[in-house]
Amino acid sequence: MGRHNWRDAERSGGFTTIEMLIVLVLISLTAAWALPKFSVARYRADATGRLVRGLLQTAQRNAITRQSDVIVCFDSVGARLLVVQDLNNNGVVDAGEVAQYRGLENGANFVQPTWTGVNGTAPTGGIIGATLSTVSNYPAVIFRRDGSASSNLEIYVTTRDAVRVEYRAITVIASTGRTFMYKWNGATWLAMTQ
Repeated sequence: MGRHNWRDAERSGGFTTIEMLIVLVLISLTAAWALPKFSVARYRADATGRLVRGLLQTAQRNAITRQSDVIVCFDSVGARLLVVQDLNNNGVVDAGEVAQYRGLENGANFVQPTWTGVNGTAPTGGIIGATLSTVSNYPAVIFRRDGSASSNLEIYVTTRDAVRVEYRAITVIASTGRTFMYKWNGATWLAMTQ
């Protein structure tokens, strides 16, 4: 029988288990250092802002295409929106009109930031509008058949009140009904593209 000696194993060119473990640890440390921090809560805050903005945009489109006003009410207590197709354009929820509630993302709320708002003024509530209507005891904005809105509007939402970078703002321009979304980065409001 042949003799097996350590020099033969050295010539085989394989890696030992310890060498493989060291390489894996180094790769793991490099990946942890190089990858950006991942925050599910920020994605949830973005989703909440996009939900509110999407509902407002859909309300505006429905008002134009169906040629009847669409009312969007904000239920701060229930953390939801009420969207009503106001078929007779009277600014009231009547029997027979299509009305749907849509809740915010789980744990999200309408909130008032404690710092300056998107327009540089101190917000006085989570839903701010110069001339907001009141429909079914909720503050509301009405999108008209020409696409305009009844009031300029600022809406602030978050998933966690204590975490400033999870605040999102949605604004509506009354004359055009256009909506914009912003996020707070800790120092200023940044416009979001989607």
